Amino acid sequence: MKLAGSLLEDESQLVVICSIGGNMLGIPAGPIQEVLALPEIRPVHHAPDYVRGVFNLRGRVIVIIDPAIKLGLAPQAFDGESRILVVQSGPELVGLLVDSLIGIFPFSADQLTASPENLPRAFCRVVSGFFFQDGKMTGLLMMDELLGARDSGGEMS
Repeated sequence: MKLAGSLLEDESQLVVICSIGGNMLGIPAGPIQEVLALPEIRPVHHAPDYVRGVFNLRGRVIVIIDPAIKLGLAPQAFDGESRILVVQSGPELVGLLVDSLIGIFPFSADQLTASPENLPRAFCRVVSGFFFQDGKMTGLLMMDELLGARDSGGEMS
């Protein structure tokens, strides 16, 4: 994983870039509490399909969400490159499954460009725009929308 710039910079100005479902996506570093290799994951029966399971983090039960499924993509495979980003979402900690981590980079809002018109609807709800990092187009995820999106039945969608 690459670290660009100084980690002493304001963390609201840092973005963690990862691969989710084969797409390069940036996540603001502020709510990320830690990054873990895949822990022992227990299934949760009758949970929505994007809930991949739960794990124990120092006595706390953490739910693992697969953002690829929430984005309308195929479920992510668990492999040696997979990581769990432990993210603060309101009062709860949530684990986000990512294919791999690319690095941590400085970011400013003036780097954002508008989303393409042909962007799938699921992406439009949770991506605030795109920027280029190392010549690759990267979407900036809005974590509150990704984790807080609910369907009409009250369940996260």
